[in-house]
Amino acid sequence: METKNKFILMTTVSMSLNFFTKQIKELHNIYNVTLISSPSSQLEEIAQREGVNYTGIEMKREISFLNDLKSLLNLIFLFYREKPYVLHCNTPKASLVGLLAAYITKVPNRIYYIHGFRYQGASGMKRHILINMEKIACFCATRIIAVSHGVKEIAQQEITSKNIDVIHNGSANGIDIDLFIHSEYAIEEIKSELNIAQNEFVFGFVGRIVGDKGINELIACFNELSFKFENIKLILVGRYEDELDPLSNETKQLIKDNIHIIEVGFQKDVKKYLSIMDVLVSPSYREGFGLSLLEANLMGVPVIASHITGYNEIVIEGKNGFLIPSKDKEALLQKMVEVYHIKSDLSKMKEFCINNVIQKFNHKDVLSEALSYYKSLLN
Repeated sequence: METKNKFILMTTVSMSLNFFTKQIKELHNIYNVTLISSPSSQLEEIAQREGVNYTGIEMKREISFLNDLKSLLNLIFLFYREKPYVLHCNTPKASLVGLLAAYITKVPNRIYYIHGFRYQGASGMKRHILINMEKIACFCATRIIAVSHGVKEIAQQEITSKNIDVIHNGSANGIDIDLFIHSEYAIEEIKSELNIAQNEFVFGFVGRIVGDKGINELIACFNELSFKFENIKLILVGRYEDELDPLSNETKQLIKDNIHIIEVGFQKDVKKYLSIMDVLVSPSYREGFGLSLLEANLMGVPVIASHITGYNEIVIEGKNGFLIPSKDKEALLQKMVEVYHIKSDLSKMKEFCINNVIQKFNHKDVLSEALSYYKSLLN
């Protein structure tokens, strides 16, 4: 029986491995796949779901010299022992320590998958450090993949002169079309459960409830709108990350006090909440791509989104959504008012929203190209 080459897929925290759901299992038919992230029960669950091996290596998301050095040494010992043929790194910290360890141990194929740039939300010395982390990761990589054409362009302008690939039309894994278009929800029941009247206009947000997602601006705008229009609601789907990027105290108080704002926390399945939204609002400062926009569109929900890298490759103005300048509260407020007044026209966008995702970002198409790409490394 022929022994398969070893392929390590690595992220800082286990949750990020879900970017490659189902792709991991298919990849295991070509390679002997092992998942690496900081230890957690979720790492074990994902490995079992995909039918692959896993190893927990402690890694801190924030810069921490001593902890990072320990992670680096642990990875060097692991790579010397396991002798992987491919290392596939994702997320900033895992990519820095992983690719550096792989470079030292001469792993033949060292892939850096760039999902976005943390330094875009930083300033001063921290920004300088984060940029240099990107440069080190790219230097150590033998291949670089960008999650979108916009990320590729920025990386080539600011980080590296190396060739950068984009698989299919972008996105790490595409989106499972069947999972969305065959889903059915009792909208009246869901609205009743959340205390939303059937005729109310529902704005929604899906993602991390943090500052650089534009939540401070979104809450300020919605709070102002709720004084003008009584029949509106805002649903927030996601978890807070106060240790990394907390909201302002004023924003937290507005969320608490405004009875028109509904928090449902982190949800593994967001389709239920997307099904009752009239429009998804995502005024993020920076993104690599925009999976939440695809999910909304595939549920027939148009979006209001920042004109930023990744998002502007998904949104076609007036067809499946609307683009606004990032960090521009007045532009966001104006667009939310405008969209509220054209509710009847939003339903006409549903067909285009769905078909655009099917044609450009079907999981099956992305999977096919990704597997061909990784299989080519064997040659």
